[in-house]
Amino acid sequence: MWVMKEAPLETFIAFKSTTPICFSLIDYVFLGRALPRVKSIMSMVGITIGAIYYVHGDVLSNAASYGLCGVFIIFACLEGSIAKDTINRYKMNSWSRTFLMNLISIPISFCLALFTGELSHAVKFEDVHGDVLEFTNRAVLALTCSCVFGVGMGVFTMLIRDALSATSVSVVATCNKFLSEIVNYFIWNNHASLDGAGAVFFIIFCGAFYEQSPLRKGEVGFSKKSACPCLPRHVVNAMFNLVGLATVGTGDDVIHERDLEVANKNAN
Repeated sequence: MWVMKEAPLETFIAFKSTTPICFSLIDYVFLGRALPRVKSIMSMVGITIGAIYYVHGDVLSNAASYGLCGVFIIFACLEGSIAKDTINRYKMNSWSRTFLMNLISIPISFCLALFTGELSHAVKFEDVHGDVLEFTNRAVLALTCSCVFGVGMGVFTMLIRDALSATSVSVVATCNKFLSEIVNYFIWNNHASLDGAGAVFFIIFCGAFYEQSPLRKGEVGFSKKSACPCLPRHVVNAMFNLVGLATVGTGDDVIHERDLEVANKNAN
């Protein structure tokens, strides 16, 4: 939301379009998937070129908005990869996952409201501008629709994350911004130039050609035994010990892998 406040919607879309590259590396290093094929690599290269072209011609944003976009990419990659591993580990329906996700977000939202000063305005029944808070019919309708659509988006996001890899989910999310781009031109004045919009559409076009990388042979998701395949095992062991995880190849790890494999076979 801070990115949307500081910059046009196209800036957010362009930076978000670079996340598939990060996720493809995370999928390979941690989640047991193969490296992308040539077609998918060209797709992600096109996404990056479009994002670079957009940033080069973007005159409506500033350094602060670009910095916030960088922070967003870091947290988006962490959230997406952890969510995918959690979905693989714990089998629930999408409604339960959405409920738990929203439940966990309550204390986080409270802390953010306290940090940004919105809580003090809410106590005084004021909006962020200090004006008296009025619950008009239009405002209530907008809030209700936001809640309904938010829950629906959460449920379908969990369904997609269960069916696709973390990289594919990121590509789908990027391409879905096409509808946001259309709406943006009709209801807001704060949007980028024609060249910037063209770059966004080029990014979405390239994303349509991405193909999901398959799991490597014998892999079922995150496994300490096969994580970071490009590094020697003793280096990986040292890394896991540093963050408090057990050494690779332990009994718990084998049990977890067996559970994941059985769950995947049942799902298929």
